[in-house]
Amino acid sequence: MLDTVEEREKLIVKNTRNTLTYLHYKPATVDDKFSENVFNKYLEYIDPSKRFLLQSDYDLFKKDFHNLDDYYKTENLNFYNASVDTIYKRIAEAEKYSMEALSKPFDYNQKENFNIDYKTSKYAKDKNEAKDLWRKYLKYNVMLEIISMQDDVKGEKKDTLNNSTSLKDAKDPLADKDKKKITKDTPFAEIEKIAREEVKDLISDYFRRIKQTKRENYFSIYMNSHTEQYDPHTTYFSPTSKEDFEFEMSGQMEGIGAKIQDKKGYATIAELIVGGPAWKSGKLEVGDQIIKVAQGKDGEAKNIVGMILSDAIRLIKGKKGTEVVLTIKKKDGSQQQISLIREVIEAEEVFARSSVITDDKGDKYGMIYLPEFYTPMGKEGGRYPSEDIKKEIEILKKENIKGLIFDVRNNGGGSLEEVVKISGLFIKEGPIVQVRRSDGMLKIHEDKDNSIAYDGPLVVMVNELSASASEIFAAAMQDYGRAVIVGSPQTFGKGTVQTILPLDRQTGSDEYGAVKLTIQKFYRVNGGSTQLKGVQSDISLVDQFTYEDISEASRPEALNWDQIKPLVIAKWPTTFDLTKVKANSKARLENNTHLKLMNESFKFIKSMEEMKEIPLNLEDYKTYRKTREDKIKKFETLDKYKNNFKFTMNQNDLTTTKTDTVLKAKRNNWFKGMQKDFYLNEAVNVLRDLK
Repeated sequence: MLDTVEEREKLIVKNTRNTLTYLHYKPATVDDKFSENVFNKYLEYIDPSKRFLLQSDYDLFKKDFHNLDDYYKTENLNFYNASVDTIYKRIAEAEKYSMEALSKPFDYNQKENFNIDYKTSKYAKDKNEAKDLWRKYLKYNVMLEIISMQDDVKGEKKDTLNNSTSLKDAKDPLADKDKKKITKDTPFAEIEKIAREEVKDLISDYFRRIKQTKRENYFSIYMNSHTEQYDPHTTYFSPTSKEDFEFEMSGQMEGIGAKIQDKKGYATIAELIVGGPAWKSGKLEVGDQIIKVAQGKDGEAKNIVGMILSDAIRLIKGKKGTEVVLTIKKKDGSQQQISLIREVIEAEEVFARSSVITDDKGDKYGMIYLPEFYTPMGKEGGRYPSEDIKKEIEILKKENIKGLIFDVRNNGGGSLEEVVKISGLFIKEGPIVQVRRSDGMLKIHEDKDNSIAYDGPLVVMVNELSASASEIFAAAMQDYGRAVIVGSPQTFGKGTVQTILPLDRQTGSDEYGAVKLTIQKFYRVNGGSTQLKGVQSDISLVDQFTYEDISEASRPEALNWDQIKPLVIAKWPTTFDLTKVKANSKARLENNTHLKLMNESFKFIKSMEEMKEIPLNLEDYKTYRKTREDKIKKFETLDKYKNNFKFTMNQNDLTTTKTDTVLKAKRNNWFKGMQKDFYLNEAVNVLRDLK
C-alpha cells in the first residue's frame, strides 16, 4: 500500500504507460503532438462549456502545451494538480456569481444574446466577464421557466426543442410535484420570481453535486485524456468505474434491487425491481429516502444524507446473502428500519427479448432485440446471450413464424465469443471472424457446431450505433448470404478488440484500477475490416444519425482501415434474389412521403444544432421560438405514424407477466415504440420478399 495519494497516482501513470507501450495494438508516439492532443482533450473534458475557467487560467496552463508528453514519461503531476485546484476554485466562484445573479429580477427588455456554441466560444477574460456569462446562462434558464409556466396556463404544448444548455436536463423527475402553480391573472413579477426560485433550486442542487466531484474522478479524466490518444476505446478504469463496467457488461449485480437517485442530497428510491429484496419486503416505496445504512444488525449505522450518490450506493450494495439495515424516511416524515438480505439482481433491460409480429394478413413474424452482447465477466450463474437467444428462437418457432428480424440497433457490442456462438445459430458451420494481432498473428473464430437453431428468412436491423460485435454479426450474415441487412447506410465502424488488464500485475487486484486496451483488429471472412467503414446495409435508410458525426471515422485517434486475405466459405443456399429484394424496397421507398419528411426533419434538427446564439430579450425570444415552432409544425405528422402490425408477447413472457406487472408495463412500452417504428415496417416488408 502506497503512503500518499500522489504516490499511488504516479504508479498508476507509470503502469498505464508501460502496459500501453508494450501491449497496445499500435502504441502512440509520445511527443509534442501527443502533448497538444492531451492538453486539448483534458480541458475539453473538465470545462466543456468554457463556463468555469478564465482566459488567464488557460494561458497559465498553455505553458505546458508541449510538456505533457514529458510529464507522462516521468509521472510528473504538477500540471494535473494545478488544474484541479483551479477548477475547484472556479466552481466555488461560479456558485457565488449564480446566487448573486438570482437574488434579483433580470431585465428582459435588454437587447442581448446568449452564446450556445461552445466550440467557437472563448474563456471569460476576467471574473467580471465570467460573472456576466453566468448571469446570461441563468437568465436564459429563468426565461425558459417563465415561458413554460405561461404555456401550462394556456394549455399549450411546451417547447420540446430547448437547447441542451437548459438546466431542465438536470431536473429531478420527482421535483415537479412541489412546483408552484400560476393562473392567467398572476402578475408577471410574481411569475418571474417563482421561475427564478425554481432555477435557483436547480442550480443550487447542480453546484452541490458538482462540488462533490472527487479528485479521483478528475484523475480518471486526466488519465483518459492520455489513453484516448492511443485509440478511442483504450480507457483507464478506476476501481469503482471497473465495477460499473462489469455490471454493464454482465447485466448483474448484488444488492437490494432498487434504483436510487440523488434528490437534493437524499438517496431516494426511484424504482423497485420486481423480485428483488426491496420489492419482496413490501416495506419500501418509490420516493422513500434512505438516511442511514448499516452492514447487518450489529453494524454501525452510517448517515448517508449529503453523501455522493455513488458512495452511498456502494454501502447499500454488497455480496449475495449478506444483510443490510436501512433507516428509511417515509413520505409522511416517519422513520423506520428495514432489514434486507442482498441477492443477485438482473438488469432485465440488458438481456435479449422477443416479440411476435402479426401483419394485416394474419402472418406471423418473430422479432428478437439484443441490446448488447453481454457476458457474466466471470461471475457465477451469469447469463449468456447465445443461450438466451436460442431459447427465444425455440419459443418463436412454436408460433409458426414466417421470418425473423434480429435487431441490433444501438447495440455497442460486447463479447467476441458470444457473437461467434450467436452467428452459429443461423449457419451450419464455418468461420465467423478473423482476428489479427499487431505482429500479424491471425486467429480464425469459427462456428464448429453444424446444428442450426433457425433456418428461415432472416433480416438484421442495424444503425450507426451498431458497433463491434454487432458489426461482426451483421457482416457474417451478409458475407454468408444468410440475411438481408436493413438500416443506416453504414454501421459505427469499430473493428477493434479490447481486453481489460489490472494495473497491479503482480497481485492482479483492482487496487489501482485497470486499463481497457486495444490488442487486436477483427476482419470479415471476406478479408475486409469493419474499422471506420462499418457494414454497408443492403437496404439503406436515412435516420436520425445520418447527419451526425458519431461514427468511429469522426475520431482522429481511430485506427486505420485495412484488409487481409479472404477466407473460402460455404455460402448459405440462397432462396432469394438480393438484387430483386433491393429493387422492391427501392420501389416502395423511392416516393414514400413519410421517409422524405423524416429526412427533412433530420436535416432541420441538424440546422438547429448549428445555432450560435439565442436572444435573451423576452419578446425577441418568443418571436424566435414562434418562428422555430412554425417550421416544425410540418413535422408533427411524424409523431402520428403507426404501422399496421400487432405486437404480442411470446408464451414465456405471457406467463411471467401474469404476476410481474412491471415487466408487463415494460413490454407494452416496447410494443408502443415498435408500433411507431417505420424502419421495422420496411424490415417486415423485406421478410415478405424473402419468403
